Amino acid sequence: MFKEKIKILGAYGGKGIDANNTSIQIDRCSVIDAGNIIKAIGDDAKYIDNIFLTHSHLDHIIDIPFLVESFYEVRNKPIKIYALKETIEHLNRYIFNWNIWPDFSDIDLINQKHSIEFIEIQVNKILQFRNFSIKPIKTNHTISSCGYVITKDENSIFFTGDTFICDEIWEEINQNLSIKQLIVDVSFPSRLEVAAQTSKHLTLKLLKEELTKLKRDDVKIYINHLKPTYIDEITEELKVLELENKITILNDSDVINLKKIKKTSRKKDLDIEQLIMKCNTKDDFNRVIKRLEKEKQKIK
Repeated sequence: MFKEKIKILGAYGGKGIDANNTSIQIDRCSVIDAGNIIKAIGDDAKYIDNIFLTHSHLDHIIDIPFLVESFYEVRNKPIKIYALKETIEHLNRYIFNWNIWPDFSDIDLINQKHSIEFIEIQVNKILQFRNFSIKPIKTNHTISSCGYVITKDENSIFFTGDTFICDEIWEEINQNLSIKQLIVDVSFPSRLEVAAQTSKHLTLKLLKEELTKLKRDDVKIYINHLKPTYIDEITEELKVLELENKITILNDSDVINLKKIKKTSRKKDLDIEQLIMKCNTKDDFNRVIKRLEKEKQKIK
């Protein structure tokens, strides 16, 4: 499945009824961020050996402690956590500190030394693996935030991770012609620009301004990390700003083909009668209507 593709395990900047935290699967053994690994791939999570972190915020790391604990007995090698220096320091200081969670970097597996191995990465230094290469690019979110250019067979996609206004993103895309697709953070509706600026995220209006720095017309644009509360509002704003034909909102379980520049949306069998029968309150019914409206918007 993963020869020329990546899968969106979690597309959002928070947890909702049908929305999960950020995580992207590169191949069977490798993911970027750990916001939604176990729920998304179930028992196959035991095969995850490499986790590339964009930064240390909770919605991007939350599955790491549970991933180690859940598959402790069946693993025979450590999970490698690739991140910038400050991100590793944050994990050691605030998560794996024996107070919030055991320090699994100091706990041996049954047949192997240590459960976790932290590997410091450098901005702009490419890491080469058997099925892909990955290049960290500095972003403007936290002191330790970065995005990644993922390359398979000379076809690349740039995942920014969380970011605010950042010239490095557009410089990389303008210079690296193998990048044909971009996944970029849009967390808030444009009316909340102050909140976006304070927390260093983009809105659609800010992204529209940033796109003037893109000197190419052959790059497909996706947005992710929408806060679940604002999914409908940002979806409507795409139409208002006349961006709906230029920008696609990613959903959990979407698959992106790096070669064909084609997104395959998740398939769900919607049994309307069954959904309605499960409604016990007016709010339940309204949620079903919203869900059906979302599916309707995907039909072109």
